[in-house]
Amino acid sequence: MSQTGPITQSDIVNNLIQGETTEAPPPLVQSNETNNDEENPNKKRKIGEASKLVTSNDPNVVAGDSGNKKPIKPRSWTWEHFTKIGSRAKCNWCDVTYAADSQINDTSNLKHHLLHQCKKFPKESLDLTQQTLVLQQLKKEDGNGSGSVLTGVHFDAEACRKALARMIIVDELPFKFVEGKGFLHFMSVVQHKLSIPKRITIARDCWDLYTSEKHKLKSVLNKSNQCVCLTTDCWTSVQNLSYLCLTAHFIDHDWKIHKRIMNFCLIVNHKGVTIGKKIEKCLEEWLIGNVFTITVDNASYNDVVITYLKNITNDWNSHPLKGEHMHVCCCAHILNLVVQDGLEDYHSSISKIKNAVRYVRASPGRMDRFKTCIKEVRLCLPWKLVNNR
Repeated sequence: MSQTGPITQSDIVNNLIQGETTEAPPPLVQSNETNNDEENPNKKRKIGEASKLVTSNDPNVVAGDSGNKKPIKPRSWTWEHFTKIGSRAKCNWCDVTYAADSQINDTSNLKHHLLHQCKKFPKESLDLTQQTLVLQQLKKEDGNGSGSVLTGVHFDAEACRKALARMIIVDELPFKFVEGKGFLHFMSVVQHKLSIPKRITIARDCWDLYTSEKHKLKSVLNKSNQCVCLTTDCWTSVQNLSYLCLTAHFIDHDWKIHKRIMNFCLIVNHKGVTIGKKIEKCLEEWLIGNVFTITVDNASYNDVVITYLKNITNDWNSHPLKGEHMHVCCCAHILNLVVQDGLEDYHSSISKIKNAVRYVRASPGRMDRFKTCIKEVRLCLPWKLVNNR
């Protein structure tokens, strides 16, 4: 198409719409203005020049993006440890390759390889400080009842190991519980970032937790004017071993009562002097000086224990009443003795009742005949009581 005279902007637009192109369009006619684009011809594209698509194997460059745009960083952190090679990704630590087509595959296989399969990948290098909003259940001691609160948490391997050791202690689980297949599978689903320790390590963690809690409790008991009330009991196991348990009761500054086991140990015998020396050694270990009362059962050797401890507190000059009213008898033990003495007079009757109940419950047929007899004599007994007997 030939044209004379200057070409205006509308002419160029019409040519582009009709599919015509110009090799080198002359400058547009502008009135009373100087065309500064001639001085910097690289600032503007030529009209009709097609934009070239950039294709690259680098995952940092998005396919179809123009070359003059800034590369977009991948969203997944796994690309920091993989190199894109065509449609596959190569691990920078162990040189293992995985399918990584941006149109077909995602990065879950890459993440699983880094966290579970790659032995050279340093898992401690991950940034685990990012917090996540979760709903946590309120504790009973908070006084708010049941419910949950929205809070931010982050993964802490050390805190998880402490919580695991506390669970072993509170629930009285064996140390080998952490090596069970069911527990390992459960933890791999709940939190795959946590490396479950072995039973020797968890035993060491339990001991460290014990020493930490002991240090905290000792700091509380060492405060001035902190009195404690002791409760002790001795018994012999089926292995013919004698044990002593010493428990301390005290009230803190918030007027909350606490109960803590101070010592649980073997003793040679049940003599009063032996038990008194064991309690004295425990008090010195915990740096307890203010003992208000000692609750024991009515065994005869406990009189020697109380006399021994009274002399110690008088030497320490710590008891507010100079050792008076220190001895407190165990009410449960007294009640048990009363019941045992009462049952001796009715021992034969109780034995006959037990034998009758044992006979009726020996078979379903006897139980049915017993229920029939109840209906015949028209006894008004709850059927639940009959079924549970």
